[in-house]
Order: sequence, then C-alpha cells, then structure tokens
Amino acid sequence: MRVLHVLQMSLPAQTGYSIRTSYIMKGQAKLGYESFGVTSARHPKAEQEVEVVEGVSFRRTPELTGPQPPLVREARLMGALYRSTSKAIRDWRPDVVHAHSPMLVGLPAMLAAKRHGVPFVYEVRDLWENASVVHGKFSEDSLQYKLAKGGDTRVFQNADAVVTICQAMRDHIAPRVGARTDLKVIANGVTAGNFTPQEPSAELLTRYQVEGKRLFGFLGSFEPWEGLPDLIAAVPKVLQEVPNAHLIVVGGGHMDKPVRDLVRQRALDNHVTFTGRVPHSEVQQLLALPELLVYPRVSSLVTELTTPIKPLEAMAMARPVLVSDVKALLELAKPGETGMAFRAGDVEDLARNVVKLLGDADLRERLGRNARAYVERERDWDTLIAGYEDVYRAARAKAAA
Repeated sequence: MRVLHVLQMSLPAQTGYSIRTSYIMKGQAKLGYESFGVTSARHPKAEQEVEVVEGVSFRRTPELTGPQPPLVREARLMGALYRSTSKAIRDWRPDVVHAHSPMLVGLPAMLAAKRHGVPFVYEVRDLWENASVVHGKFSEDSLQYKLAKGGDTRVFQNADAVVTICQAMRDHIAPRVGARTDLKVIANGVTAGNFTPQEPSAELLTRYQVEGKRLFGFLGSFEPWEGLPDLIAAVPKVLQEVPNAHLIVVGGGHMDKPVRDLVRQRALDNHVTFTGRVPHSEVQQLLALPELLVYPRVSSLVTELTTPIKPLEAMAMARPVLVSDVKALLELAKPGETGMAFRAGDVEDLARNVVKLLGDADLRERLGRNARAYVERERDWDTLIAGYEDVYRAARAKAAA
C-alpha cells in the first residue's frame, strides 16, 4: 500500500510531532507499506523541493514570503499546501492520503484528496484552536477560534476515517466527528528496543558538572503548557529536604529565555543545569542521568487532551516518572503502578513527591520496572502500528461506498 502523509513538518526538525511521524513511517515500512510525505510551509526551509530523509521522500512546500497579516497568512499556508499535496498525489499516486493535524494541514489535504478521488484519513494529535489560545494568539470567543474549530469539524465530518492519539481526545472530539466516520485511537508510543535501561554515563556527569548530585530531570520542549516555572519553583523546596538535589533540564523552545531568567532571579544557578537542545540520538544517555523524570504539565485545553512522547521514552528506559494529574498524562503513568502523580499547578505537592521518590530507592526501582514492562506490552510501535491497517481498510471501504 502506498501512503501519502501530509504534515506540518518532519525530520530533520526535532519535535515530538516529527518523531511520532518517523515512528509511524518506519513501522509501516516494516509492514511493507510505501510511504511518502508532504510538509507545509512551516517546515524549516529545505535545500531541495523533494528531500530524502531516512529513506523517505518528502515534498517541501516553499516558505511564504511577503506580508502575512492574521487570517491571510493561514489562508496562504493552506493554499500552498493544497498545491503541494495535489502535485504529490499526481506524482506518487497513493492509495491513501493520511493527514496529520493541525487543521491548517488537514483542510487542504482533505480538499486535495477529495479532488483526486483518494481515500482520506485525518490524524488528530492536537486541536489548533486550543493550542493557539494557550500561546495567546487569540481567545476562545474570537472569530479566529470559531473559524479554526469550524474548519477542524469540517475535516472530521468529511474524512473517511479519523485517528487520535489518546482516549481523552477521542472522547472530546467524538460528538464533532459523528457516527458516520470511523474513529479510532492509535496511541503515542516508542520503539522499546531503542531505549535500553543503562547506568548514568560518567562522561556526561562530568561534562555537566553534576557528579555526586541527586538528579531529577525534565526532557522535552519548553512550551507554556509544560509547567517548567512550577518545576523551577519546586527546586528550593526540594533542597530543604535533599540538600544535594539538582535539577537537569534538557531541551529548548518558546519558554527558553523566561525559564533561564527565572532560575537566575531565584539564585538557583548552582542547583539547575540546562543542557540545551540535543540530537534525538543522544536522548537515551541523557534519560539515564536523573534518578527520576518530571513532567509537570499545567492543566489546559491542550494538556488534558494530548499525550506527549517524552514520558514514554523515559518509561522505556525503566526510569520512574512523576507527572501532573492531567487526564492525558494519567493514561500513561498510573499512580503507584507505572509512575507517580501530583496535583497540576501545586508546587508544594510537586516538591513533596520529588522528595519522596528521591528518598525511596525501592519505589523508584519498582515504578521503573513496571513502566518498562507497560511500554513493552502496550506502547511499543511494533504493536501500535498494526492498527493503521484497520483504519486504512475502513477509509477505503467508505470512500468506495
């Protein structure tokens, strides 16, 4: 089967979005599928119109130039992607067009697929309107919000099948999808074999000057919803109980400067280490450094409905994870079984749980062991990827009806 994936961006851009896509394409290749990709104008500028990454051909939509006022920019993004997708369909003749949210990708991909008579699958990883509210781009009562939500609903109802990444998101969008469209969950996962539990690297401990420290860490994107200010605020409270505790933070993003500034303002430079962004190939070694990983997402329209990949990578490494109690994270880390949870936004509770985990080696070992077993059993891409066969079959059957 030939599948055309229509995307906001892909590797080599290092994002959770592009990493999930890479997992999907690699998994589908193992099943004998032939995958191609089209990326929007938001993908970092490429040197060639068609670029081969990890053996997969991607058609790159040219970046936008000239004035880009609100709404006009979005219309231009969708128009450009519609043209690129149409050309990719003509060139590669896929059996299925599989678009991945946001709506700015889904709508032009749907229109191109319908125009060319190709079955269309829409994968909802996040709702663009909600993420835009969190980023402060517009409010829930704005025209932009209503247009974005209406556009997504149109894609839901005209797709031949809809996929989402967790049960919380499925429950949320089901009324908008309706009963006529197949709606399935294909959860986030990892290739467990790529994440081997290991001892901390002495070389990395020396490089980051954290030898002898009781490390707890965060690895991910610095976005407003990730809760990094809460994690920084918890550090002094943890130090009161564990004087040699040390926070190591891996990654970068929109909140990079504000988070670093917060560390300086609180005079925590000697207790917090930032590694900056690192290649995905180095993630495994960095996950092995801390005694536990913390994912302190705040409760928002985004976090309650969207599961990240990073906690699963830590769990695959048999690292104990501490997560905030937003719905989507609790689908990954079941408190007391495969992880621990604290009340989202509660810095005191966050610090209390970090201290508890740092002080209980048996608990850390048990949670890490259970987490690794859970990933191998339920969240390995070799298991998850098979679900797309049913999705594509349903989409092709509906399109043919």
